[in-house]
Amino acid sequence: LKVGLGLLGLVGAAGAAILLVKKFLLSRIQRRNDAFINMFPDVLDMIVRSVRSGFPLNTAMKMVAENMDPPVSTEFQQVRDELALGRPLDEALVRLSQRVDEPDVNFFVVVLSVQHETGGNLAEIISNLSNIIRKRKQLRMKIKAMTSEGRMTAWILGALPPLVFGAIWYT
Repeated sequence: LKVGLGLLGLVGAAGAAILLVKKFLLSRIQRRNDAFINMFPDVLDMIVRSVRSGFPLNTAMKMVAENMDPPVSTEFQQVRDELALGRPLDEALVRLSQRVDEPDVNFFVVVLSVQHETGGNLAEIISNLSNIIRKRKQLRMKIKAMTSEGRMTAWILGALPPLVFGAIWYT
């Protein structure tokens, strides 16, 4: 009986450790993606300025990789390396969207893929996308501010029963 309980405790501890590590890694990934998305409109503006001044898209991505801070610079350096190794632009961008996995990056990849196939004014398209992403970010921040009171109320009401129980038990 003791061996069975010890084994059950060991399995439970291993499961809890795996869940904690997974939660930690997912939070780090989300923090990195959030940092990427916060810098992404500036990246798009840099690409727009480069394209408007006559540079090709590959050179604009090189400028982003060299001049922006991580995680944007590392991701665009990876795209640049993949392009240098012969991977088509569409595939390199799809891999970028898989690594970052945010809707705004997916929009960027779709816009560039469609523009690459059909043609058009790349600078204007990316500029519009940058404005849309900035407005989406403002809307997310406004929603977060408007719901902050409700979230704080939920935390207080959730913590109240254990605190009251502890106070009564202590007295």
